[in-house]
Amino acid sequence: MAKTKKSENVPNTMQEKFHAIVGITDDFAKQCLNDEYAQLIRFATAALCRKRPSPLASGKEKTWACGITHAIGMVNFLFDSSQKPHVSAKEIYDWFGVSSSTGQSKSKQVRDILGTRQMDPNWCLPSKLDKNPMAWMISVDGFILDARSVRREIQEEAYARGFIPYIPADSNPENIDEEQTSPDQNKPVNSSPDTLYVLDVFLIDGPITERFIAKNPVISRTIEIKGSNTLEDLHKIIFKAFDRKDEHMYEFQVGGCGPQDPNARRYGLKQAFSSSDFTEAPTGEVSSTPIASLGLSIDDAFGYWFDFGDDWWHQINVTNIADKAPSGKYPKITERVGASPPQYPDFD
Repeated sequence: MAKTKKSENVPNTMQEKFHAIVGITDDFAKQCLNDEYAQLIRFATAALCRKRPSPLASGKEKTWACGITHAIGMVNFLFDSSQKPHVSAKEIYDWFGVSSSTGQSKSKQVRDILGTRQMDPNWCLPSKLDKNPMAWMISVDGFILDARSVRREIQEEAYARGFIPYIPADSNPENIDEEQTSPDQNKPVNSSPDTLYVLDVFLIDGPITERFIAKNPVISRTIEIKGSNTLEDLHKIIFKAFDRKDEHMYEFQVGGCGPQDPNARRYGLKQAFSSSDFTEAPTGEVSSTPIASLGLSIDDAFGYWFDFGDDWWHQINVTNIADKAPSGKYPKITERVGASPPQYPDFD
């Protein structure tokens, strides 16, 4: 996906409207968000001003200010209480003095016009890009790969074409939130069977029709799983989360930068150890590999490959690790984004 160029340049006829709206959003960002959000909201407002005709030409400034703020917040999971900063949708509506129905309607209008979605790399906060898998997915010889796992010359070409935000080896630490790069945050966790892992599973490639992708640009599932559960248990809950019906071969790729990283450790089914389809035996067998034994850390990403014929590729991000899981049955699905694609789509 090519990056959207951002600026605060607006036509002369829209200057007054632009400054009126961002005056309101800047005040909100100063009180409730941060400078990074304020700038991104300004860019979004300017982009709407440049539309011909501009939707901002009519309507109240505070209503548009609310809708634009809400839309950018949705992209960056502002309403998730685990995020910093965090503001609920109701708090946004109340601050701007608009009803929830009006705020939601304006936000949808903004999102439709700008073509945004959750985790949209074009409208993601710069400090969140490192953790956003959608910002790094590129196609190489028909395979969807994480750009951070490929050769530098490929990264340079992807960057030159605007497909990735920067060359990973040349990233500027000043552009990354200090809290996200604190020394303790990415240390491997000393896991126990009672440790709770929160995983975001993104479907990044597979036999999906263009029509389905247009309706579901992001397809992900959030799963909670204990350290005592195995990779086989993780497969089963992902299988259920994506509403699949027929079992196939699969493997997990752990310890690299994401799916298809040749440096990752591979964990597969027992029959994969003797299969002639594999030039190298997997590191371990899924039914005997507990999650706690993988040495996972917050922000790690690993791959899951399902059905070696149709090739459904997933990236799994470790978003949180807690010392002890609350009582209950695990693993479990806690959130779904996007519909589940048919396991055998009809391309006719």
